Amino acid sequence: RYMDMTAGFPLARFTVDRAAHLRSSSSWFQELAVNSSTRFVLIHDGMVAVTDELSLHLVKPESLGNLTELEPRAVLLGLDDEHAFLGVTVEHRDESVAVWATVREIGATMSARDVGLAITATALSTWHSTHQHCPRCGKPTRSTEAGWSRTCDNDGLQHFPRTEPAVIVAVEDHAGRLLLGQRTNWPENWFSILAGFVEAGESCESAVIREIKEEAGVSIDASTLRYQGSQPWPFPASLMLAYRATADSSEMQPDGTEIAQLQWVSQSEFEQACDSGAIRLPNPASIAWHIIERWYGKPLKAQWSRG
Repeated sequence: RYMDMTAGFPLARFTVDRAAHLRSSSSWFQELAVNSSTRFVLIHDGMVAVTDELSLHLVKPESLGNLTELEPRAVLLGLDDEHAFLGVTVEHRDESVAVWATVREIGATMSARDVGLAITATALSTWHSTHQHCPRCGKPTRSTEAGWSRTCDNDGLQHFPRTEPAVIVAVEDHAGRLLLGQRTNWPENWFSILAGFVEAGESCESAVIREIKEEAGVSIDASTLRYQGSQPWPFPASLMLAYRATADSSEMQPDGTEIAQLQWVSQSEFEQACDSGAIRLPNPASIAWHIIERWYGKPLKAQWSRG
């Protein structure tokens, strides 16, 4: 059931053992970093190092020079039958040995193992870069638990990576038409299904109903809400939870603040608009692409993506 729900969501794939049992070891890095079977995933400024074929550019320990200097910037990503995988944030990109790209750009084409490692490395690297100081006392924090927490030595407070839940919804009317919206900061032909963040003290289902009403003036029949699955979207720290729902009516009104335009499209209208370029969709790494595809009932064409 779990695999059925996440099937097709490219960034939800993860095949290695996260090896949480090793995170409490104070010597995890010293033991793994010198092992010839260990492989490092390189991250810089939200990008990962990949090969020309867009698979991970995995680096052996002996290629990294002084490993001791890397420990504060290293995280344990996981293990499989052949390797231990560590992510390490590097200060400079070596253009001579790798291509650098974001998982948002290439995640849909990567293998399950590679995308799982890359998305986790990206999420943790971003979190570490923005949590260098304790929110309670302001003193510097240090990486602990194999990169899965940061500790303030001044007050002993331990911090863990935070994930911001966001809902994304394929809303249909009673005729089966899909609601598409254009955000106010998007080019004229960019459209997608609607999304928004879950607020403090709010359930995901309540967020769906509130966001669609606020942004589109559309009331949803709560009994029609159907959860579709989730995938990480750490740009910088979101988890996208996807739903399908049916509107009470076809009345709509963009809020003008976040949403500039709205339209209901039938499957035939959708296909014609995408073919003509009047509608350009989010890229295939996004959960929006795959939820729209489920509504459409057949594979979306690659040229319909805005890239």
